[in-house]
Amino acid sequence: MSHHPQVPGQPTQTTTSVVETATGVIQGFRPIKQIHQHLCAFHFYGYDMTRQVEAHHFCAHRNEEMRQCLIYDSPESDAKLIGLEYIVSENLFMTLPDEEKPLWHSHLYEAKSGVLFMPRVPGPIERKDLDKICKTYGKTIHFWQVDKGDSLPLGLPQLMFALTRDGQLHDEL
Repeated sequence: MSHHPQVPGQPTQTTTSVVETATGVIQGFRPIKQIHQHLCAFHFYGYDMTRQVEAHHFCAHRNEEMRQCLIYDSPESDAKLIGLEYIVSENLFMTLPDEEKPLWHSHLYEAKSGVLFMPRVPGPIERKDLDKICKTYGKTIHFWQVDKGDSLPLGLPQLMFALTRDGQLHDEL
């Protein structure tokens, strides 16, 4: 049973399901099929650290130094697509213009503290990748403010940030 508020609109019709089944077979969906990683973390709004949300990242590697992630509010089949995150190596981050760098956040604390993790991945495999993530930076935009209970993505896109020290994460998350 879903714990997510219903999105307004008519239920999916049989004809739509048939079309989706057919297009699922015919069309390639190559960008989506590159997603091979699930990370879970917590984001806070750039203008209000008291607003925090759980963020399930489904990521594809562009190469060893860049990942691009779709962010959902849960790992469930009815999850809402709430944002995206670009993750780059420290080397790429250092090449960014100085005025761009404040829009990015480090993953060092998240990965070392365990607030960023890979659900259901065995410890040694998870640790190996999290050691890489420690040396990365992310630029995160959320489009759907699910913490406000919005049933649709309303308002301007929001710049989000990651936790950087102990005591920042709300206990209820």
